[in-house]
Amino acid sequence: MRHLLAALVGAVVVFMWGFTAWAAADIWGFAFAKTTDEVAAHDTIRAQFPQDGAYFIPRMPKPSECDQSTPEGKAQWDAFEKRLKDGPTALVLVRRDGLAPIEVKELVRGFGIEFGASLLFACILSAVAGGFVRRVFLGFTVAAFMATATWGVSWNFFHLPNGFALAEWFDTVIGWTLCAAVIAFILPKSKRATA
Repeated sequence: MRHLLAALVGAVVVFMWGFTAWAAADIWGFAFAKTTDEVAAHDTIRAQFPQDGAYFIPRMPKPSECDQSTPEGKAQWDAFEKRLKDGPTALVLVRRDGLAPIEVKELVRGFGIEFGASLLFACILSAVAGGFVRRVFLGFTVAAFMATATWGVSWNFFHLPNGFALAEWFDTVIGWTLCAAVIAFILPKSKRATA
């Protein structure tokens, strides 16, 4: 029962941190740049992106399209390589259907995901021998690992903008370290000996 309580309070903390950081205080506002003409960009997306999906521009040709042993394949690869080097490049995430500014189902689903993650976090932290400080340190380490393994790797291979990747990295580490502190406070101290 204590795990469920710790997970619930931890999820509330992460949820409120996200609302405060992204909406109320706009701490990470620098993460999103503005276009020079949003209406034109919107119209281009509608016209050029036929379905929901992640698009990397320029798209790397499939191996079958750029067989270097044929003149057509070599030309295809050379054209791609030139567009990639010349830029711009883009990772475009498209949802064709519109969204409400803040949908209740999105908030409920988000809280549910954070509660599930917080419950898993409570299970991890409850296995740690020791008290509050040791559990918070482990929580911070797990949060930093999680942020680096996701946002760091994505920054490198998908060429995410520096500001966006940093905002997401710090947001993940701060939010989940706060969650770890709440969980560590609520869970009873473990008397198990360390190996």
